[in-house]
Amino acid sequence: MDRKEHVLIISAGEKIAIAYPAMFRELPAISRTIVFTDSTVHEGSPDPVTERQRLAVRNAVSAVQEISASLAIPFTRVVIHPPAYTSARSALAKIRREFPIARFTFDLSGGSKELCLALFALAPWLGGEVYAAFDEKTARRVPLPDRTISSLLANPNHQMILAILLNRRDMKTGAAKGAARDVVSTGPTTPTLWVPRQYLYQQLRPFYVPSRTKKEKPGDPKKPVIPTKKGEKPAPELSHQTFSGFMGNLRDAGLIEEENPEGNRKEKTYRITEAGEIAFRFFSDPATSSLVRSMLERS
Repeated sequence: MDRKEHVLIISAGEKIAIAYPAMFRELPAISRTIVFTDSTVHEGSPDPVTERQRLAVRNAVSAVQEISASLAIPFTRVVIHPPAYTSARSALAKIRREFPIARFTFDLSGGSKELCLALFALAPWLGGEVYAAFDEKTARRVPLPDRTISSLLANPNHQMILAILLNRRDMKTGAAKGAARDVVSTGPTTPTLWVPRQYLYQQLRPFYVPSRTKKEKPGDPKKPVIPTKKGEKPAPELSHQTFSGFMGNLRDAGLIEEENPEGNRKEKTYRITEAGEIAFRFFSDPATSSLVRSMLERS
């Protein structure tokens, strides 16, 4: 894909057809338009005032589509269902996988409060810039902190660790619902949703991808050979030191949490954070492994 791809994401409101051409004066390189619309906009209402407002939004979106067509710019509609944050997160993660190196700009001048807040919170994860028309006339850029962590997730080992934690969490949650019993707390600080370090290590070990190969020196101790099936090449060794480095990177970035189980200071347990799940869904590559692909396909 062309590195100059510039995606404009608009939260649908009654006046977006007026603001849309103005964005091109500010950002003439826009090459694709995606309009996010609340699902309620497409529902009928017995209240005449509400129905007129919803019709106005639908007409505005259609007008933006016509303008896009006249400029030969691809146009897409995305309908967001409640809860807005979860739905918007899934939609943006999918868009980001489709356009992994695009520039993203958000125009949040219209739309519901819930939709705008969701897009505003998620924009930094795409490295996106946000515009809004505070005076209802001219869209101005809203400054955002730099929260780009795509380089961290470029490491397939980090992706796998987050996928394992997500899968373990979902398995535990599903078991709890199916058994209709509480599996959350076995102690004041260590719920069962936390995953032991040794379990994570063993799960990552067969999928470990070394970032660089260390040249062996004379006198270095022989590395243990990991047993493999007949005909397979020996798998690269994952040292506990290297694994600790992975966990430290993810912990320091706020993507996972680390705890010591009560009464056991030597053992460590981990769980994925909300930031970790967002980072995983936005920056992981489905080609990394079947587990990563499976977790990305879950909403």
